[in-house]
Amino acid sequence: MTSWMERILQAFPEDLSQFWIARDPDNLLLDENILRVLRERGFEVLPFEDSIAFRVEYEERYRAAWDRGTPGACKALVLQFQGADLNLLPWDYLRHARRVDLSLADLMPKLNTSVIRQIDSTDLERLFAAHNSHASQVLGESMTKEFLLTHLFEVNPHLMRKPENFWREAFGLLYRGVVLPPVLAQYVAKILKDTVLGSLPVEGLLSSKSAMARTVQAAWGRFLEERGVEIELSYPPKIGQ
Repeated sequence: MTSWMERILQAFPEDLSQFWIARDPDNLLLDENILRVLRERGFEVLPFEDSIAFRVEYEERYRAAWDRGTPGACKALVLQFQGADLNLLPWDYLRHARRVDLSLADLMPKLNTSVIRQIDSTDLERLFAAHNSHASQVLGESMTKEFLLTHLFEVNPHLMRKPENFWREAFGLLYRGVVLPPVLAQYVAKILKDTVLGSLPVEGLLSSKSAMARTVQAAWGRFLEERGVEIELSYPPKIGQ
């Protein structure tokens, strides 16, 4: 189990409470691996999306059984609340439940939350590890972007100001099957705007594999055309020919 999963799951000790309220604005509990382990431990996670529907589900499948001293549908229920203010929940829930705060801001407090919320969920485990190993102080928006580029994507935009350096890094990302999130591609494009690369669609090249492929294909075509090389395209014969 990764340290990322352990950090989230440690908030739910077994046999401590039957009813939990988790403030989870970033939907961390809905990760399939987190859900799987929680279910193996006897927890059920139920998003609070409709108060009436949740009340019916809670009363009929869980609370009635617990009041009778039986396990019911599961050992423990976690109300997953995506909002910021828990006081919007019914008072009896707040009275009887054990509360837990889970958010990217809580788990990675040294990084700018608005930036890391734009990172794909599949990268959060690596980002959490990098945060714990390399984030020595609280970082603002720009420095968080620098941190992500360095420690998550292994790219330094300040060393990409020459065409050969830019294309080396861009192809390196492509060969690794990696694209930058738009928030980081925009940041790199802004840094390179006033360089010789300013005319390139840097943001699109770094955030879209298809845009990168189209640009390279067009450049290759122009290169061959300038040297008088004709490209003959062959097509498979039509059916019946």
